Amino acid sequence: MTDKPKIILAVAVFAVGVLGYYFLGAQAMTAQEGWVRYAAIALGAVAGAGIYASTEQFSQFRQFVREARVELSRVVWPTRQETLQTTAVVIGMVLFVGAFLWVVDWVVFAAVRYLMG
Repeated sequence: MTDKPKIILAVAVFAVGVLGYYFLGAQAMTAQEGWVRYAAIALGAVAGAGIYASTEQFSQFRQFVREARVELSRVVWPTRQETLQTTAVVIGMVLFVGAFLWVVDWVVFAAVRYLMG
């Protein structure tokens, strides 16, 4: 609950950067001064991200990412041979089911055509 003001402030700071980008775009600027627009949005994004990084929600997200990386390191990935065999089985089943459904559709269509005259 104490993170809400920080999150709101982070979004507001980012929004001010975006508004600054558009406000500065409306001003008559030379090509050399155009970098100020991009600096406004970059500064707003960096400042907003910095404020958000101090929240408990972000801390929990970092902990989640750490735990996910640990779990990912425990995964036993299939070998190339297993992957090729599984892919071949899937492709074979798709072709078989497709052909079966085509035949069933053809039979049903022929039966309906015969009954309808």
